[in-house]
Amino acid sequence: MAASSTTIAATAQQHPTALRRLEAQAAAAAVQPLAEALAQAQAAATRRWLHSTSPAQTAPTDGALAMLIAAVRTELAAAFRGQGTQAQRAIQRAAYTAAQLGARQAGSLVADMTGTRPPNVQPFIGPDAKAAADSAPAAVEEEHQHALALLTTASLTALGFSGLLAVFNRARRAIGRITRTMAVAVTSAAAWGVTAIARAIGPTVRLLWVTEPGACPACAAYAGRSILPGQKFPARLSLDPRRTRFPTAISGPPRHPHCRCSLVPYLPEWHTGGTPLPALLRRHARGGR
Repeated sequence: MAASSTTIAATAQQHPTALRRLEAQAAAAAVQPLAEALAQAQAAATRRWLHSTSPAQTAPTDGALAMLIAAVRTELAAAFRGQGTQAQRAIQRAAYTAAQLGARQAGSLVADMTGTRPPNVQPFIGPDAKAAADSAPAAVEEEHQHALALLTTASLTALGFSGLLAVFNRARRAIGRITRTMAVAVTSAAAWGVTAIARAIGPTVRLLWVTEPGACPACAAYAGRSILPGQKFPARLSLDPRRTRFPTAISGPPRHPHCRCSLVPYLPEWHTGGTPLPALLRRHARGGR
């Protein structure tokens, strides 16, 4: 017996939680080596600064400052070495796991709606997840270069130790870049896993947009909308026109870097009982129960 639309909707809206858990674990593992390397480099730089200064002399002499800058440049280079490629590989691994998770979740929901499990598939992570992963090395190196741009005689002379701290604070932006890239790749890959299931079932199966609880007005506007695989969801949707409306049509989540929406394979003739699933998802996204 097929599950009710209420049960299907509740299950589908739990899927982003599992995806967030995967993303958080993968991101923490991906950034840990760089975070530790930067912490060690900052500790070494701090020791050098303290050895080069005193209460009466708050900044190193010109010669000592030049040596400190050279040492910090070397330590930053060591901290960043290989980190972009390592992050890229971690994001790729997480994306493949997310694609498999999306396919499993979709297969389970289809079985609940139809009483029959769909064919097994080997999902691909999709072009957006691949592009996100491939962007990691350049993103990490960009933050490395921005940090080096702050590491100057003029800056450290004017700002003192605060200038040195600013260098490492800027370097740590690479950690945020990796985390955001991981989020995009994981969410996108999961959606492609769902798409693989939909394609395997048949050419008329649609992809239904599911928002996570508390989704933003832009994402909530997509709830309950559906497309065929290969089509795109429209641009510029939002329940609140005062908020950001994104100008590009998309094949699926994420709508933006903080989006954790998902997709569900769907055919109107799949009998689930109760309120039709698209209407129920729209109602939930708008705060109704």
